Amino acid sequence: METNNNNMTELEQMREQMSIFKSQLDKQQIINEQLVRNTMGNKMSWIKKFIWAEIILVPIILIIMASFHASEGLSWWLFAFLAIGLIADTTGDFIINRIPKGQMLSGDLVETSQRLIKMKKQRTSWFIAGSIFLTIWLVWFIIEIVMKLNVIGCNEPSHNLVVTIMVTALIIGCLIGFLIAWLIFRKMQKTNNQIIEQINQVTQED
Repeated sequence: METNNNNMTELEQMREQMSIFKSQLDKQQIINEQLVRNTMGNKMSWIKKFIWAEIILVPIILIIMASFHASEGLSWWLFAFLAIGLIADTTGDFIINRIPKGQMLSGDLVETSQRLIKMKKQRTSWFIAGSIFLTIWLVWFIIEIVMKLNVIGCNEPSHNLVVTIMVTALIIGCLIGFLIAWLIFRKMQKTNNQIIEQINQVTQED
């Protein structure tokens, strides 16, 4: 009888210890998830700031380009193409890189991970589309500049040099801009990868 009582006591102690252990694991899981959510918010914050910087810069760029088109007599179709492209690019960046605050704070982490993976794919497609747009605009812009300078400088022997310098400077500027855009794109993708990896580590512990 005493042996049975001892066995029952040991079983109850084991159950109690298991319950305490499970409670500790649950608390640790909650802490880990909260750490991931905080990290996610911190890591994504620079992307949000970059998008807002884009939104602020686009009107400034368009005002400058509109003044340049007016002063140089360039095609307004070219300006419209640039305006539509920049607005579409910025809008796409805003939509693609947006994660609702509620999802970051309390949403399902697996769904968040899937959203981040989808974001990477969309961001890649958008970057390719933006590169194609930039190439078309650059070729069109160079043609406009060359035609304009040919008309102005048709009787001046130095106009070929002016055309060469302006076109070369424009190409170099666009290449530098493309390189900067590529580095930002890579950093965004890396940020997503880091968050996805952290989420996977936490969810695999469940």
